[in-house]
Order: sequence, then structure tokens, then C-alpha cells
Amino acid sequence: MKERFQTSSTILLGLLVAGMMTLSGCARLHVEEGDSAFAELRYQDAIHHFGKAVQRDANPDSYRKLAASHALVNEPLEAASAYAILVAQPDATDDDRIAYAEALFKQKRYTEAERILSEVSQRDPGNERAAALRYSAVLAQDASRDTSAFELSPFDLAGIRSAFAPFRFGNTLYFTGALEKPGARDPYTDLSFTDLYQVPVSGGTPTLTPGVNGPFHDGIATMSPDGAMLIFTRSNHAPEKAGKLLLDEESVNNTTIFYARKGLEEWMNPIEIGLSEGANMFAHPAYSPDGKTLYFSSDMPGGYGGMDLWKIKRNGDTWAFPPVNLGAQVNSAGDDVFPSLKGNDTLFYASDAQITLGGLDILYSIRDEGGNWGAPVHLDYPLNSQSDDFGIAFNDDGKSGFMSSDRYGYDRIMTFRIVDKPLLVRGTVVDSESGEPIPDARVDLLDSEDGAAIALTSAADGSFELNLPHGRTFRAEATMETYFAENITIDTPKDPLAREMQVTIELTPTSELANEEYASAIRAGDSFELPEIRWDYDSYRLREEAKPALSLVADFLKGRPGIEVELRSHCDARGSDRYNQRLSERRAASAARYLVDLGVPESQVLPVGVGEGELRNECSNGVPCSEAKHQENRRTEFLVVRTPDQEN
Repeated sequence: MKERFQTSSTILLGLLVAGMMTLSGCARLHVEEGDSAFAELRYQDAIHHFGKAVQRDANPDSYRKLAASHALVNEPLEAASAYAILVAQPDATDDDRIAYAEALFKQKRYTEAERILSEVSQRDPGNERAAALRYSAVLAQDASRDTSAFELSPFDLAGIRSAFAPFRFGNTLYFTGALEKPGARDPYTDLSFTDLYQVPVSGGTPTLTPGVNGPFHDGIATMSPDGAMLIFTRSNHAPEKAGKLLLDEESVNNTTIFYARKGLEEWMNPIEIGLSEGANMFAHPAYSPDGKTLYFSSDMPGGYGGMDLWKIKRNGDTWAFPPVNLGAQVNSAGDDVFPSLKGNDTLFYASDAQITLGGLDILYSIRDEGGNWGAPVHLDYPLNSQSDDFGIAFNDDGKSGFMSSDRYGYDRIMTFRIVDKPLLVRGTVVDSESGEPIPDARVDLLDSEDGAAIALTSAADGSFELNLPHGRTFRAEATMETYFAENITIDTPKDPLAREMQVTIELTPTSELANEEYASAIRAGDSFELPEIRWDYDSYRLREEAKPALSLVADFLKGRPGIEVELRSHCDARGSDRYNQRLSERRAASAARYLVDLGVPESQVLPVGVGEGELRNECSNGVPCSEAKHQENRRTEFLVVRTPDQEN
């Protein structure tokens, strides 16, 4: 009986070992098939094989490629599930954790993503990608982010399964599209290879752009400003490698940039512009409106991350090589792609490692007068979402256009409209000497167009906020006891995408009048204006609030007998020129008399009436203006006409 039991046990053990060997061999076969599919961009096949493999052997690399495959075909839920198992294993890397966080972004699980990214940043403070994504996760949780800045609608493209990268020229919209059809297919998407299509911007049936499309990938186009040259992205297949797609290092299927000339009925003679460098990708061309610069994306050496934005200049009929990277302000540790221009100095593009709600998000950067690109500005939800959002094209009005997104599970072109909203102006009043904020300062704002006036008071930290319309000019005067008044001009940007602007007003302390260095720096022709020297309409009686300021001037002049000043008094334009001249003279004399009564020698103060001859604004005779605008003109200024170094 014992022998029979031992024999049965031996047989059972043998069956178990054989089964385990079969399972192990089966897992190994699925891993090999999965690796091959992954290398050839056949991600659906890779998902099948790695899914089978991990059921038999929880190998970290199998989970890594399974998760990546799900992410690459826009299945974030499945990707996150696989990454969650992977990062729990001891062989997981911080790159795996960052990829997990990116999958969580796609599900709006920003709090979990922030925790993971914080842990990575604590271990590796120099990890730029983790730091950028963590910042994005924090911002994405901000309930105050604008959710009504844009209105979006799907743009119907009948028969097209996947559509992205819109570009508008005239009344035609060009875009990149793929179909569901039998025959040659892109193993990445299981759709047809992409082609360049066109359709009226008003809608209609898309047609293939004639003369451009080949047997493999074509699309993502731009056009020279004169419409004579089409520049587009194309798969860079060597003839002997046609049909092969990333099968080995020798048959890498990368993209490069071609251009074609306009013919009578189609685009003629596509030619590679000279960027191709073997294994590197060149894609997403965008021509500047002035025709001088071509922008594009590439992973060529010399960048900051994956794909970077680059540019080349157009010199006559040739390109000026080598390309120039747009720099670290624009490019990130991730992918920065799909550039487009709104004017010559506003660059739109998509990035997955600047500020993102998930995947690629659309940003813009403005170039300053020195040619430097500013910090990227992120566009709010719903233009950007937790999905990939990229490829934006504006209509002529600058307030609407087209963009592409995969928020529906596949790439789709959307129309958008910017919702007009006031500009939030965040200002600060500070001491010009110390830089410290000045609380309780009065800020008077005057609309140069309609004369509307607003009065504000700075907070304890010197700050103030107000909403202003776009594309207008305002004059702001900040006043505070013991400070000189300061007038600045605020030109609000015309671009409706600008939602905020910063303003700093520096006030100089009147105590500087007692500073010998300040006094010695004064030269003839210098002027200063104290805020309290204003006049009521049709009056030359000093206001009570003007007297402390005049006392400061008196102290200043009494201690410096070599300085002489004109008291230049003005009127607004109401009343006759002759009457206003006499009124301004009386105002100047009234201010001068007060200074003399305080002990200033008459030789140091020269009253001058200017009448209405030096108006600050357009409020001349017969022009209707608000009282606030007229008050701007009723003033007295102090002009230094002689200093000690000019004495005989």
C-alpha cells in the first residue's frame, strides 16, 4: 500500500513539474511574441501576448510593456492597473512610477499621481520630469481653474476614423486622417496609414490633397504665406524597405519633412528638405506668417527631452542649416510637439511635461523684443483635458479655430471659441527705495477711451486687483502720503487668451527731498509732481490736502537757495482760452504765495500760468470728456529751472 502511494505521489509530482515546465515554456513564448509585437508597434498584439505571459509569470518587464502598450493605444484604465502591479514589485524603477502617474492623470486621479511624483522627487530632486508633472498635478486639483474659458464642438468629417493636426489656409482646412479599411494598415493604430486631407472650413466631404500622399504615412502640413509651397510630414521609407515597419534597427520607419510646389491641379515633385538623419524623427512643420522661419519637432541630438521644438530660417529659395533649438524655456524633459504660429511672435505647441492635465496639453509662448521666448502659458479646461490635446489652428478673428484631441478614445478635430472674459490685472504698489509693499495707497485708474474712472486702495501687502477689458489703454496714478505721485500707462493685451497681467507701481518717498544725494542729482529741466496739487473746477483756492505737500517743497527750497523752480499751473479746456490763461496764472500765484508765506525767498519760486496749452489728454475745446479726465488737466507741476551748478 505504501509503495502504491509513493508511486502515485511520484507520478503526481512529475505531472506538476511537467505542467509547470509547460506553463513556463508557454509564458516564454508569449514574452517572445510580445517583444516582437512591441518592437514593431503592434501594440494590440503586444497586449494579447503580455497579458497571457503575466498570468503565468509576473515578470516586471512583461508588466512594463503591457502597461506601456495599453497607454500607447489610449487605454489609461488598463495601463494604470498594470503599472500598479509593476510599481509594487522590488524591480520597479522611478521611470515606471512616473509612467504610472501619467496613466493616473488620464483618469483625473491627480491626488494619487501627486503622491507618487512627490516620492520620486524626494529620492531624485534633479528629476525634471517628475517635478514638472507634480506641479501639474497640484494645479489640476485647483478648483479655481477656469472651466468656462472655451466652447468646443466636434467638427464632422464623414468617413474619417481618426483626424488630427488641423491647418487652415484661406477657406480650406487641411488635416491628417486615417480610415478603417482593409489592406495595408498601420500596426500602431490598426487603421490605414495616415494621409493629408482637405475640406472647406464651413464643412463638407473631405478629399485627399492631390499630389502629396504616398503608400505610407503623410500629413501634418503647413503652407508658405503665398500658398506656393506645401510643407508636410512623410514616412521616410527607403524603396528597398517598403512595407517594413520597425522590424530592426536597419529598417527604422521614421518621419521627415518634405515640400512640394503648387501645380495647376495638384502639388508637384515632393522633395525632402534636407533634415533626415537616419534614426531621428523630423515632423510637425509650421511656417511663420512672415515666411522667414520654419518650426518643427525632432528628437535630434542637442535637445532637452524626447521631441523638442526647433527652427530653420528660409533664405530666398534655400534653408539655413543647421537647425536651432528653441531652448529650455520652451522645451521640456518630455515631448514638445505640434507647433503653430499666431502672428510671428506667439507660438502654440503641445507638451506632456510642462503643465498638463494629462498627456499632451496645448500651451503658448510669446517672444519678446529681444527674441527670447517667454514662459509657456497653459490653456485651461475644456480646451485641454486629461487626454491628449494638440494641434491648434486659429481663424482670422484670433478668437476661434480648430484643434485636435483624443478625449473620445480616438483623435478627433474640434472647433473652439474663446469665451470673452475681462483681464485680471494684479498690481502691487511698492517703495522705490526699499522695495517694500505700500499698504493703503490710492490707485486711480482712468480709461483713456471713455474716461471712466476707478479708485482702488492697496491691501496690507501692497496688492490690488481689478478686471479690465482687452485691447485698451489706461492711465493709473498711485498716491500715498509722504510719497510722490506716480503715473503709469497700462496697455491691456489684445489677445483674448491673455487672462492675467502683472503691474508694479513704484512710489518715491518725499523724504528724498531732504536727501542731499537726491538734491545734488537734480538738474535743470527735472520736474516732480506731488499728488495733492490739484485744483477744483474754475477755482484758484488751494485745497487743504495740497498744503502738506507744499510744506515739503518749502522745506526743500529753504535749505537749498541755489535751486529755483517754476510752479506751472494748468486748466482744463472748458472756458475761453483767455479766461483759462488768467485762471492758471492765479493758481500758480496762489501756490507761490503759500510757499513764500512759509519762508521761501520769492526769487526761488516762479509762478507760471500755462492755461489749457498743455493738456494731458484729448479733452480739448468741444470734446466731451468725463470729470475724471478734466481733473487730469487741472494740476500744478514743479519744474527745476536753475540749480547751484548753474549760478554765475
